[in-house]
Amino acid sequence: MDRGKRKPIKKMMRRSVMLISALSLLLLMIGASLTMLYIRARSKSALISQAEQNLKNTVSERADLVDSKLQRYAEKVTLFADYIKKLYSDPDAVKKVEVPPLSAENKGILVLQPNKISEDIKDEAIAEEKALLGNMDMILYPVFTENEDVITTIYFATESGLLMAYDRQSDIKPDACYNAHETDWYKLAKEQGKAAFTDVYLDSFDRGLTITCVAPFYKPDGSFAGVIGMDILISDLYEDAVAMDLEEDSYAFLVDNKGNVISPKMEERSLDAEDGMDPDVSKKILSGVTGITLSGDRIYFAYSTVSSTDWKFCIRCPEEVVLAPVSDMNQSIVTAILIFAAVFWISNLAILINSKRFADSVTRPILALGNDAKVISEGNLEHRAVAETNDEIGDLAINFNKMAEELKEYIENLTRVTAEKERIGAELNVATQIQADMLPRIYPAFPQFTEFDIYATMDPAKEVGGDFYDFFLVDQDHLGLVMADVSGKGVPAALFMVIAKTLIKNRAQMGGTPSEILGFVNEQLCDGNEAQLFVTVWFAILDIRTGKGIAANAGHEHPVIKRAGGQYELVVYKHSPAVATMEGLKFREHEFELHPGDTLFVYTDGVPEATNADNVLFGTDRMLDSLNRDPDADLKTLLKNVREDIDGFMLDAPQFDDITMLGLTYSGKTEEKE
Repeated sequence: MDRGKRKPIKKMMRRSVMLISALSLLLLMIGASLTMLYIRARSKSALISQAEQNLKNTVSERADLVDSKLQRYAEKVTLFADYIKKLYSDPDAVKKVEVPPLSAENKGILVLQPNKISEDIKDEAIAEEKALLGNMDMILYPVFTENEDVITTIYFATESGLLMAYDRQSDIKPDACYNAHETDWYKLAKEQGKAAFTDVYLDSFDRGLTITCVAPFYKPDGSFAGVIGMDILISDLYEDAVAMDLEEDSYAFLVDNKGNVISPKMEERSLDAEDGMDPDVSKKILSGVTGITLSGDRIYFAYSTVSSTDWKFCIRCPEEVVLAPVSDMNQSIVTAILIFAAVFWISNLAILINSKRFADSVTRPILALGNDAKVISEGNLEHRAVAETNDEIGDLAINFNKMAEELKEYIENLTRVTAEKERIGAELNVATQIQADMLPRIYPAFPQFTEFDIYATMDPAKEVGGDFYDFFLVDQDHLGLVMADVSGKGVPAALFMVIAKTLIKNRAQMGGTPSEILGFVNEQLCDGNEAQLFVTVWFAILDIRTGKGIAANAGHEHPVIKRAGGQYELVVYKHSPAVATMEGLKFREHEFELHPGDTLFVYTDGVPEATNADNVLFGTDRMLDSLNRDPDADLKTLLKNVREDIDGFMLDAPQFDDITMLGLTYSGKTEEKE
């Protein structure tokens, strides 16, 4: 339309025509308002459905998180059972371990504590089996110490009548025999033939709400040999997965398969006693499907099954909280209707005051625009008005079309963007939590040892990253240290990191040198590595009694060492290629020795390659200056100093790479704490 050739509305107009004009505009306003109300109703329905689906997705993801945590314990118990089978496979080749009798003198000491299921069983009948299973101390120790805030006891009973427990509670164990064969946990594992979980119960020693993970073990000929069990406190599971940050009057909770609410305070109450719960809602929750239901008290209950235990993960949320975004949308549309009505009334008043003549050329497009509004009000949002005149009515038709198009696009975009954003955010939150749980983060890490102190941090550049560190006991005298960096960023690197970390630790605990271990991991990662990812690794095994160690550096950063009373310095030597770059690699080994007072510092390239706004690297020189700013600081302060200097160097520049650091101070051989 040519705005410069607009025809003005002529001044002469009869009163009757003015009334027709006012009536036409009124009808147009009513039609447009009805259109807005129709859109409001359609939008409200769509947003309510989306809000309910988001809550359903959240409860399903949380149930999966609870299940993944329980499966980690099931994998550990299965590993123990497999190890026992391995001991049975060739007992003559296994060193026999003397297991001292049950004694109150062992209070507070982590030891195997023998017993038997009946006085009728002779000690000599189970003596050889007890000496054979004494080797379990080596594999139970790292798992128990790394999870001692969650695991209270590990125990196993054999079909022959031997019973052994592993914890620090020897002083409270009765001398009387304990018939494990008649217990529910023993029968459960024997019947299931695989790892399983008992019902939740209150620990008899007042250590908290507990669940037991059990698994059967077998002899090489396939005959049943016994059951191993692990008591796990529910409090950690509640804190990590159930204690969600929800709106007021909203909360999450677990329900067992008998309809009892699992409370960390052990409050006895059934599902039907929950505030706002209907019998029909309770029945749907226990049905085993994932869903969302609105109770008669206008309370939403979302629920999903935890596969490992057949528990139900539930979220209780008042209707007004779930539908808060819908209410905001309704208010916006009501406001738009009021503004739209005001605009039309102002336009109507302007025409009544200024129009003196109303010809057919004016009434026809107004009536046509009214018909257009009626078509749109009936639900056809694709319909558009035709601007037949070159005056204010034509402009009104154009603006009306623009408003209808923008409103249609707004509703479509709002629904799509909101759903995608919440889905991605929920998935990344779960991924971030799972990755953080995989790295050791409880300090002091090994309180039973005074020969060394260790501390590490990992700050991913994105929600999840490819850097990882690890430290674990290979056996009672050797400590494994890992610092690694996967090529790439985000979710692909994080998945590759999980595989690499698991392979390194599992292979190291089977024995061997760093070179042999990395060689094995290299072959495993090269197999099927279509994404062509690789990982740089600094891996060392340290004898914590002598301070002597062997390290293999697969394309990683040079380590840093500070001798007692000295300064931090780089230790530079020739590297091997990165792991997973090609098959058949051999990795060089480097011997080193730590003396009392020495400190070792390893890191990923995210430290020296941190970049400021001027594209300048932080570099190893600045890193050494940060370490030497307070060289005698404790490890936590030492790593904090480096991170503060990196942040001060980068200022407002974004973090492009994961920043991971690990420090170890060697104190030398001392007596173990009791």
